[in-house]
Amino acid sequence: MANVRAAEVVKRRLAVASRRLGTHNPVESIGGLLDRTFDLTIGDPRYGNNALVPGSMPIETSFSETSNNALRFEFEPLGPQASPLARQQEASREMRRLVQRYYGRAALHWFDSQTEQYRGSQLHGKARFGAFFGASYDDNGLHEAKVYYELGPNGLENLPPNLLHACRVAMGCLPSLVPFGVSIGCGRTQGAQRVYFFHRGDLRLLDLEPMMNRLGIGDKLPSILTALGLILGGRFVLPDGSAVIGLRDTSRGIEMRLDVLLSLINDPPRQMHGLIQMQLEQRPESLRALRHWFQAMTPDEYSSPGDISVVGARVAPNSGSRLTLYFRPVGYDQEPSRARQTLASDPYAVQAY
Repeated sequence: MANVRAAEVVKRRLAVASRRLGTHNPVESIGGLLDRTFDLTIGDPRYGNNALVPGSMPIETSFSETSNNALRFEFEPLGPQASPLARQQEASREMRRLVQRYYGRAALHWFDSQTEQYRGSQLHGKARFGAFFGASYDDNGLHEAKVYYELGPNGLENLPPNLLHACRVAMGCLPSLVPFGVSIGCGRTQGAQRVYFFHRGDLRLLDLEPMMNRLGIGDKLPSILTALGLILGGRFVLPDGSAVIGLRDTSRGIEMRLDVLLSLINDPPRQMHGLIQMQLEQRPESLRALRHWFQAMTPDEYSSPGDISVVGARVAPNSGSRLTLYFRPVGYDQEPSRARQTLASDPYAVQAY
């Protein structure tokens, strides 16, 4: 595989996963962007220089309970030598093309109005990545496309009023929150905007209560404690930098998600896959979907899709905690062993650590 372009491997992996999941093949609509992004050979160490998955190929796949039949992935567009501004502009161009093609002029007008401040010709001086690109496909085609823009020091100023108010409430209740990004996505029926914050210093999960109460979702805190407390092996204090909070305004109120960056957690439970399965046993449909996703996303030469990089829990006024799991895909950094590994009878029980 020494002389194989990474783009060929990425496209082949996504095509195979789409067939196994029964979704539209993403390569048909974003193959050009994948070619421009992964033009170096597979295993090139320069790929590790990225802000999405530092040290690995800049691509993640994810499973979400709220879209459990979808093929979801995110990546840092263009190669490792591209500037943050180039990534911002490339992600914006690709997003506009897809929105126009799949959702029409009205959706494109909405996207342009929401992203005008992020599509300029300049970035703040401390920009690290500029933008990420994400997409989700189901059996009907493109389910959602999304751009994650890096925020500058004054990035919150032009948010929609309700979302801006929610961000101010959050930062008032948790002064250690630092906004660093905003995602703007377009789907078949609506668009969505979410703001992301890092938490500086340790975060006690119980300290979320005042903020969640003021946002109208305080009654959902127990479901977050139950889900993340179980999956993290009884850990209810998240170390410095490992907690990312996202806020989104919906027709039913503010939705909050809490993502935990496992690379910053000391000694995460080795049995995490089993703990996730235990959490989902109360929602059998989600558990079946995760097992199917796990099988579909696992390359033939391996026993799992990769290591879990992020565990997230999402709550809304009308919904308790729902999980999102991000994976650092296996097999992009080195050539797989020739010895084909055998999947266990329950593939999701296989340890990825």
